[in-house]
Amino acid sequence: MDEQNYINYNSAAWDNINESLVDKTKAISHEDYIAAKNGALNVSLAGIKTVPKEWFPNLNGTDVLALACGGGQQGPVFAAHGAAVTVTDISNSQLATEKYVMEREGYDINIVKADLSRPFPFADNSFDMIFNPVSNCYIENILPMWKECARVIRTGGVLMMAFCKEELFLFEPDFKNEDFLLSRHPLPFNPLKDLSEEQLEKKRNAQMPLAFSHTLTEQLGGLIKAGFEITDIYEDCDGGGLIDKYMNSYVAVRAVRK
Repeated sequence: MDEQNYINYNSAAWDNINESLVDKTKAISHEDYIAAKNGALNVSLAGIKTVPKEWFPNLNGTDVLALACGGGQQGPVFAAHGAAVTVTDISNSQLATEKYVMEREGYDINIVKADLSRPFPFADNSFDMIFNPVSNCYIENILPMWKECARVIRTGGVLMMAFCKEELFLFEPDFKNEDFLLSRHPLPFNPLKDLSEEQLEKKRNAQMPLAFSHTLTEQLGGLIKAGFEITDIYEDCDGGGLIDKYMNSYVAVRAVRK
């Protein structure tokens, strides 16, 4: 499977998402949208924690890029706070849900199909804030993505992103004992190189997207080299899963464009 084939495969996988990831695609309710209109700012970058309110600029009138954010979760909240929102995603299904929520609540946002691994379809200095939940694990090379974020965000703009810890890719469940994990893969993990055709076929049959591990050098070092200053981080987890017994799976990052 080459690069373009895995991108197409992941797009289709998110269109027909495996039940284990349904919670990642559930749109907000009408009641939650009204709460956001009344001032609530409850959005997640990863796992179960909400992003600290002090991470956000004043959203009213702010140009926000909700990057890989389809599904009607964060975009509606930003719109409710008066932001001019652009939502991108690679999945037609996720973008359709975004449009459904927009039409249900009667606001207007810009909905764009876009691939994180390609140049973004936006002009330089277009946004004051970029919000990017866990998603760069679905592309093989993230350094061009950081450069594109730096290109389209204005000086002083805020980038919020989250990523999977690399250790997450080291383990797989022990099917002989469901309470334990086994070390299976060397790091960094690349499914195109490290999985057999039989293993890839199992993922296809299970409609699971292909995910890549990325080092801290790529994640945090890449942000810094692209021109961002990291101002805060926190760790998060899904809560209740097997991995959560041993470690937090995610890191959320706030950075500012210098």
